[in-house]
Amino acid sequence: MKVMLLANEAPEDFALRDDKAKFDAYMGEWYAFGVALREAGAMGESAALEPPSTATVVSIRDGVRKVEDGPYPDTKEQLGGFCIIDVTDMDRAAKWAAECPAHKNGFVEVRPILDLEQGDAS
Repeated sequence: MKVMLLANEAPEDFALRDDKAKFDAYMGEWYAFGVALREAGAMGESAALEPPSTATVVSIRDGVRKVEDGPYPDTKEQLGGFCIIDVTDMDRAAKWAAECPAHKNGFVEVRPILDLEQGDAS
């Protein structure tokens, strides 16, 4: 089954991306996580996202399009990246999520990907 891990990171983790002295150690954890997923044959597509301050939120209300600077969620943690993994079940997906570096100060949402050919989660 294909599952998306949505890595929601704390502001202090986003700040590490801009700290040249701490960047390599911060990214090293992410690289190691990716290597572990690849070695297990579970890695699909993944990407890190630009900081929340670069987000744009588009909504339509009463037929009127509204474009706002993001981020929209009113939470401390913000979406920092994602991984699509291929696993046997949700228990295995949760185990991978527990190894994701985002869980240290943030959280990882684990969500099955809908298989449109089957009409349900893949």
